[in-house]
Amino acid sequence: MSTVMLEFDGSQTPLTELRSAAENYGDRTFLTVGETSLTYAEAFDRVWRVAGALSRLGVGPGDRVVLLAPNSVELVLAWLGVHAVGAIDAPISVEAPGAFLCYLIADLEPKAVIGTPDLLLRVRETAVTAIDLEIQIDGPTGAALSGADVSRVAFSDLLAVEAKPPRSDPPAGVTGTIMYSSGTTGPSKGVMLAQGYYSALALAHIEVNDLRGGCRVYCVQPLCHVDARSAVVDTLHLRGHVTLGERFSASRFWDEVESVDADLFFYVGTMIQLIHKQPRRPLKDASRHRAGIGSATPSAIQRDFEARFNVDLVEGYGMTELGLILAQWRGKTSPGHVGSRLPWVDVQVVDDDDNPVPEGTSGELVARPLGKHLMMQGYWRKPEATLEAWRGLWFHTGDLVRARPDGTFEYVGRTKDSIRRRGENVSAWEVEEAATRHEDVLEAAAIGVPSTLGEEDVALLVVPKPGVAIDPGSLREFMAIDLPRFAVPRFIEVVESLPKTPSERVAKSEVRQRGISAAAFDFEGPPASSGGVAQMAEAEETSA
Repeated sequence: MSTVMLEFDGSQTPLTELRSAAENYGDRTFLTVGETSLTYAEAFDRVWRVAGALSRLGVGPGDRVVLLAPNSVELVLAWLGVHAVGAIDAPISVEAPGAFLCYLIADLEPKAVIGTPDLLLRVRETAVTAIDLEIQIDGPTGAALSGADVSRVAFSDLLAVEAKPPRSDPPAGVTGTIMYSSGTTGPSKGVMLAQGYYSALALAHIEVNDLRGGCRVYCVQPLCHVDARSAVVDTLHLRGHVTLGERFSASRFWDEVESVDADLFFYVGTMIQLIHKQPRRPLKDASRHRAGIGSATPSAIQRDFEARFNVDLVEGYGMTELGLILAQWRGKTSPGHVGSRLPWVDVQVVDDDDNPVPEGTSGELVARPLGKHLMMQGYWRKPEATLEAWRGLWFHTGDLVRARPDGTFEYVGRTKDSIRRRGENVSAWEVEEAATRHEDVLEAAAIGVPSTLGEEDVALLVVPKPGVAIDPGSLREFMAIDLPRFAVPRFIEVVESLPKTPSERVAKSEVRQRGISAAAFDFEGPPASSGGVAQMAEAEETSA
């Protein structure tokens, strides 16, 4: 067992660490987003002001509070303030539209929603579930925070409340977050994470990346993802300074890393591809060595990227349910694999009957934690899905890997019916549901196809109703009403029929094997040069 993880006794949470940091490093800058920065003392004071106000407004232990806003200092304070009253925060992507947003709100039945005015309006227009309380980031100020008639207040009014922190914080085992993960045969599932989950994952990151106290961290991923939250809590444990970007830009990313002088940055593989395509230019300080932690690192360009930017790219494999399962160790990285076993996680590679397979044979990766709070507590309101994922007392990741003789693991693909696009898990079921809501669609099958930027693009095969012609462009516009931008298909192909199983279900394995043909419409690139699959247009700016 590693030294750092041995020091983790299961009691640490972001709140306990923030309390300690405020007491001992109060004047040190902790968090920056845009033009706003907070010291540790300021952050601690404001978190408890938010908590005091939420308590006055009737938010208490076990209540769900939806967070729906772009990266901001207020969003971090909201997350930790919700935890401070023992409530559960549920971060949702700002891109969640239509039916998808409606499902999330109905599944959560939140006591309150904290977000920007435009996104709160979207909730009111789409959700069928009543919301007791709206808290507007950047909204008008001056609302009273008492009385049963309070339904809409400004976040700035929360910060005006005087609140004295109690002597102790909620226990690490209390459910702190519900974060949604891509579904397989059904809608997205809410992953329940203990407040101590973030601290357990932070200490794992610190060990793997050999991070030091006072570390400066940069992350541009949104706070509705584990990556951005890890960046905050990793920094908190190191008493460092974290800067959260507001939007990924391939042309500006490295300038931002240099401007904050980051020791560590977070990434997904698509970002590395796009940054690597930018024109070469001299580094501000060629001797400055940095590290990046991420996934889906493009092996073909990894060494060139590391040499060009003087960085170590540390590949890791994890998921929302279990944050870090396999990883490379800083100083021992190499392209082409997702790392080795970690001391705090037990893993196996198994066949369809859950029997271990020999080294070198592809199989599903299953895992179980060897420490507290490293693993999710289950799927929100889906006990059957929780039991299925944990069958045989192993958590089934749904990903195929192959163990190599050197002890590392090679990522092979997915067994789950989900698609990995630019760091986002896309539910094939939700894409298909959005398509079949169209009056002209009889059947649909969504699959992932290889992307030139790494990971996958979303492709959709559709069967029209008899006697009806489907216009792919109109169908795509229709689907975009109910799907996040990253889930809208890049490719749509109209077909006469889809292969079926004996029980008359769509045989997705056969659809994946078939892929798409030259008849597929590509909405993001030029005409296909070969095999019917168009190349991704070279875009300087993109979100990841």
